[in-house]
Amino acid sequence: MNKTTKATNVKSTKLGSYSAFLTLVVIAFVVVVNLIVGELPTTLTKLDTSSLQLYTLSGVTTSMLENLNEDVTMYYIAQNGTEDANIEEMLGRYASYSRHISIKTVDPTSNPSFSKKYTDAALSNNSVIVESAKRSSVVTYEEIYTTEYSEEELMNYYYYGTTPTGTSYFNGESVLTTALDYVTSDNLPVLYITTGHGEATVSDTVKGDAKSENILTSDLALLTVTEIPADAGSVLINAPTSDISDEELQVLLTYMELGGKVVLITDFASYSEETMPNLAALTHACGLAAESGLLMEGDSKAYLQAPFYILPKLNAEADVAANMSSTNVSVLTPMAHGIKRIDAENKFVEPILSTSADAYVISDPDARVAEYADSDNPAKAYEKQDSDPSGTFYTAAYSEDLTTGGKMMWISSAYFISEGYYNYNSELFMSAMTILNEKSSSISILGKALQIQSLAVSAAAAGFWGVVMILILPVGAAVIGLIIWNKRRKR
Repeated sequence: MNKTTKATNVKSTKLGSYSAFLTLVVIAFVVVVNLIVGELPTTLTKLDTSSLQLYTLSGVTTSMLENLNEDVTMYYIAQNGTEDANIEEMLGRYASYSRHISIKTVDPTSNPSFSKKYTDAALSNNSVIVESAKRSSVVTYEEIYTTEYSEEELMNYYYYGTTPTGTSYFNGESVLTTALDYVTSDNLPVLYITTGHGEATVSDTVKGDAKSENILTSDLALLTVTEIPADAGSVLINAPTSDISDEELQVLLTYMELGGKVVLITDFASYSEETMPNLAALTHACGLAAESGLLMEGDSKAYLQAPFYILPKLNAEADVAANMSSTNVSVLTPMAHGIKRIDAENKFVEPILSTSADAYVISDPDARVAEYADSDNPAKAYEKQDSDPSGTFYTAAYSEDLTTGGKMMWISSAYFISEGYYNYNSELFMSAMTILNEKSSSISILGKALQIQSLAVSAAAAGFWGVVMILILPVGAAVIGLIIWNKRRKR
């Protein structure tokens, strides 16, 4: 072997060794990078590229997670091989925002008794159990994925048997954040709903919204107690048709003197200071009084369809509006009576909802309607007359005792939280509930629709774009190609 061949072999060996070494360095670098990336939070390594942004957490959730100072375990109950990708991704997001969150997957086939420690009900696959040192909460698969049907779909089903399709929602963040708040809260307030005075029923929708804020609800017969329970966050008196007793009045006054909160909803048709003097005494103690009769809105821009379907102005500066996502919303107070401020010592009073200055009150609407029943224009019964009290009235007001901290929110429409009207008023009412029940902020989070809304295009527009896409663009591209080809051929 000549010297040239030896030198070449030595050089090749060195190059081979160098390449092998570089390869090992690169492999080691990639392994280290993968290990580092594996320790990074999901929010940095996995962007939410879903078209519906299913996994992007709201500010409410991220703030809660970043301020979390106790350990919480989220048990993901899923059979091996049947895990739901959306739920897994959402759980990973929660763990990414807080070192106090740990995720553990439990296979119910290999550990069938695990969920029995938390619930007696049979737990569906892909459910989640959230647990802290204080308590636990079960989030079922049926709560994570829900389907809502429109009134039109339901009507077609009832009358024609047409199967409704509905709109499917992914409520992962909503139910998990509610569960996280539930298991970490030091106290869970109870909204006590009074009974025994012909009160209107509080709907399951309202109770469900309160539950989503981790405000528990319970009925309370005032006549059977000598004091409001200690765990009361607030007391709701919903559109009573008869007055409270002297003893009940004293229970409520004592409760408010100790810093209690009362939500009063009254009906123009049944409430007056003459027919319910004890409830009137309660409101007077808070610096508020009623203007009896049917409240009418004189400004056509401030009512819906009829002057007694009032669209009042919302006081955006009021504390009870603080948790609303927007104060630029329409609130509806149907068939209300007026509320006005009166002198009361050491009370802070502010309007929540107000009419325009053109509002007026028909003191006896039944008599007015009867008076014009046989006239050529019965609707004239609702027009303003000189004797009608007029000006700006409240349809919802707030009062706070500056010494004791006792609070009252008074709403003068019996329909404010009833089915059919609650959708107008739900955000304001639940914002008020969070404030009065001493929840620092609202945790209600809307679910995310899983369907992408299709673009509605008229027949004419569809025809135009069809011609553009099928004829004009292909022909145009062909012509441009021929021109370019011809220029190049002549070079």
